[in-house]
Amino acid sequence: MAQHRARLLAVVAASAVALTVVGTQSGAQAGGRGGHGPRPPDRPTKVVVIVVDALSKEIVETYGMRNVQALMKDGVDTPKGYLGHTGSVTVVTHNVVTTGASPKHMGWTNEGYRDVAGLLGAPGGLYITSNFGRDQMAPLQQAAGYPHLSDYLDDTGKVFTVSPKGYAAWGLSGPGSANTSTITFGSKTCPVPGSNPPVTTRHRAPTGWNVPSYFSADCGSRWVVARDTGYDTLQYPAQLYPATDNRYVVGNDPAHQGGDIWATDAVLEIMGQEGDGWSGIFVSLPGVDKAAHMWGGVNDPEGATPGYDPMTHMEFATETADAQVGRIMQALEDSGQLDDTLVVLTADHGSVAAAEGHFHGDFKPRNDYGFVNWYYGDALNDDPYLEPQAALLPLIDGTDDGTGATNVGLSYSDSSLNVWLKNQSPEKVAEAAAIMEDLADVTAVWQRNGDHFDLVTPVRWDRMHGAEKRWFATKAQELVDTQAAEYGPDLIATLPDNTTYSVLGDHGGIQRASQQIPIVFAGANTSHKDLRAEVRSVDIMPTILRALGIAPTVAPDGIAYELPTLKRGRH
Repeated sequence: MAQHRARLLAVVAASAVALTVVGTQSGAQAGGRGGHGPRPPDRPTKVVVIVVDALSKEIVETYGMRNVQALMKDGVDTPKGYLGHTGSVTVVTHNVVTTGASPKHMGWTNEGYRDVAGLLGAPGGLYITSNFGRDQMAPLQQAAGYPHLSDYLDDTGKVFTVSPKGYAAWGLSGPGSANTSTITFGSKTCPVPGSNPPVTTRHRAPTGWNVPSYFSADCGSRWVVARDTGYDTLQYPAQLYPATDNRYVVGNDPAHQGGDIWATDAVLEIMGQEGDGWSGIFVSLPGVDKAAHMWGGVNDPEGATPGYDPMTHMEFATETADAQVGRIMQALEDSGQLDDTLVVLTADHGSVAAAEGHFHGDFKPRNDYGFVNWYYGDALNDDPYLEPQAALLPLIDGTDDGTGATNVGLSYSDSSLNVWLKNQSPEKVAEAAAIMEDLADVTAVWQRNGDHFDLVTPVRWDRMHGAEKRWFATKAQELVDTQAAEYGPDLIATLPDNTTYSVLGDHGGIQRASQQIPIVFAGANTSHKDLRAEVRSVDIMPTILRALGIAPTVAPDGIAYELPTLKRGRH
């Protein structure tokens, strides 16, 4: 372990790249040419999007992520930037980043989904979106009618998406075309060499859409990694959502490293194999997210954990992710492609760390009990979740759908509470809202009303402090309104800072820790002046299109900001 950490630190030190990047503020939409014709010669022709899952600005600062900080300092940083939507969760934001569509317009808004139009089955069915693969996401993406970034790029080169996490990959990539590839993890069973009688073990191996042949899924391939390893995570609080394979964890086998290193190795393999033949690479690094969920984000106890294995914890995860950012930037520079490549570094959400007395989930000593806290209901694409945590019982037991059963069809609880009701009559919605008002640590309850949410309870300002009150006053309405779609929740309850109902480190709500994420533009000979606008995730895709000189074929919800360069006249 010590040798691995030393190698990792060496990568961090070697890969701090001096970049020339930045931008000025402009609200103008992308103009110029339409379609996918030749670009003017002074425009970048390639895009790399790096999403470090759960990377809040607080985490960047707390753990001193040198390569990320270098990009923020020397690149087009957005000091006032923030996520800009709820649910602030992976399955939503990856799709927002590459479409410029608000959740209320993109097909789903959170980890729960009501199939109003019957796109997946019988109209009105309830689903858990983080169980979606391409076959479920694609119909929703296509019905919403927006193009993905890959659709604009795949005429000029191949487009690749890499993520160990499947639903993150499908959100970033879009439905896919003949000129796009999506590489994620699936399951693989391999024989144990020399075993007699034969013994097999489970592994993770590449799968996806148009996976290039150089990503072999054969047993023994570099791209096959270990499963069924718990490290030090089979204890509270990590056991709520433990690391049981190398989808998210690097692992101890130097020849078969998983997690963020696997994803970055795949990106570098693509660059090496494809030469100049690619136009877009989108990569998601999930290691920080997993560690933050398990150990409470910046409250990670680190060495105080019995049987402490640093590989599963925040310090190692942030160090690893930071090194991968450096490796990707160095590879672009070494190949001579950095000047022609616009690089975006961002996150899908931040991480809310539950303070003492503000964790309202239950715990039983069995793996993945966090899912019982996250979900209540009988979704059509999962086993029933019918063990609500004690803090949620008043809502489950206190509502009636008119038949004597609970009126909660599905709930999703993280750092906010989101509820889909079976009986949506005004009386039944008001009944549920009144109960939610009295749940632990709720600051306000919001009811969906067409294209916005109405505040239907008094705001509990006494449960908030200082800057948190100002953030709520200026951002809460905007953020909950991004879920105002028929397929979204009927009711949302917002929670204060440092409060979760699920696991000790989580996402989902309006809290600053969840919303304040890096959004940085680099490469492509950009200058080093920051954007002072309140740039949001929904603005990333239109800003990329503007930088490439591409007029959107469908107007995005986000703003296209101008990114002036050192030597390209784009003002």
